Amino acid sequence: MKIISGGITAPKGFLAGSASCGIKKSGKTDLALLYSVAPCIASGTFTTNKVKSGSVVLSMERLKKGASQAVVVNSGNANCCVGQKEIKDAREITSLAAKKLAIKGESVLMASTGIIGRPLPVNKIKKGIGDLVRNLSGSNGTNFAKAIMTTDTVHKEIAVKINIKAKIVKIAGAVKGAGMICPHMATMLAFFTTDAAIEKEALKQAFKESVYDSFNRITVDGDMSTNDSAIMFANAQAGNSVIKKNTKDYGVFLGAVKFVAKELSRKIVLDGEGATRFIEITVKGAKTENAADLAARRIANSSLVKTMVAGGDPNWGRVAAAIGSSGADANPWAMDIYFGGVMVMKNGAGVVVSMNLLLKIFKKKEIEITVDMKSGSKSSRVWTCDLTEEYIKINAEYET
Repeated sequence: MKIISGGITAPKGFLAGSASCGIKKSGKTDLALLYSVAPCIASGTFTTNKVKSGSVVLSMERLKKGASQAVVVNSGNANCCVGQKEIKDAREITSLAAKKLAIKGESVLMASTGIIGRPLPVNKIKKGIGDLVRNLSGSNGTNFAKAIMTTDTVHKEIAVKINIKAKIVKIAGAVKGAGMICPHMATMLAFFTTDAAIEKEALKQAFKESVYDSFNRITVDGDMSTNDSAIMFANAQAGNSVIKKNTKDYGVFLGAVKFVAKELSRKIVLDGEGATRFIEITVKGAKTENAADLAARRIANSSLVKTMVAGGDPNWGRVAAAIGSSGADANPWAMDIYFGGVMVMKNGAGVVVSMNLLLKIFKKKEIEITVDMKSGSKSSRVWTCDLTEEYIKINAEYET
């Protein structure tokens, strides 16, 4: 496997376009289109929040029905909490895009991100659709990644290539997300492309497993979006023999998709609103996987733990308290806690350790917190970031 340039359009047959239609006050690009020259098999996972954007509802419906070939993405407006108009607007916009692309209306999906509770400016978007189609290009992968940003400080993309029986197969992804990240399914918005020829069930299984092991492992602030969408398209343009489940080729493909998903999820955490440090939390030795996951997520979402890291203050008591309030079955007199591989608590009691050593660990860009519950063999890993004053500033002024 090798990392390559090109972003979301690196795989054969994928084109992208971007435009500014006036949703964002800044005038930056706020509309994007991803299109395949050939119909695709596709797989998607979406928010489990009961309050869903009309764009999410439409895409979920269409993915169940059949092949997909394009997705329209707008940023700056969530198309959510404005009533049934949400779905009507999404249908109107995707119908126009389909007409301009000369493809079936049902094959166009939609994703939205931005402020909740404001009607989608449909007329502005419809005027921008023509520009999107006209500037479709295989060199617009990065422009696509930039157009879907909201509070992100950097665009996020990656592409790789692998060999499947002497054929080069490419897999790529682009995501946006910096705040309101606690998905339990995917992330804010994530789009994957591949030119691999692969069975639909094999693609579905690979994507689901990759999402579970990456985007479902991250949390920035504990808040789940109404718009979380992760979609993968496969157009078979690489000309490889069809990949089937439980084969060597499938294993190679799965490994590449997992790599892309993990890299993109790390980029989201590193770009957490106001974040200065990346934190990996590992809970091992738990009785059940659920107990390990409860403890790891509680630590990751603890404001006290996150501000501890932001301030460079190695206070292991906050980690212990988070575990105790997580609901996980834990024996407080058996637990061990480590900061960057250095034991700071053993069997529920603090360990004498050099403060200078711990302070050095907490000055690093990436910090590891490990908990050994010593009551079983199950484990869980979650990625998060620290919590700084900048996070409050960004979200206090989000609409203004």
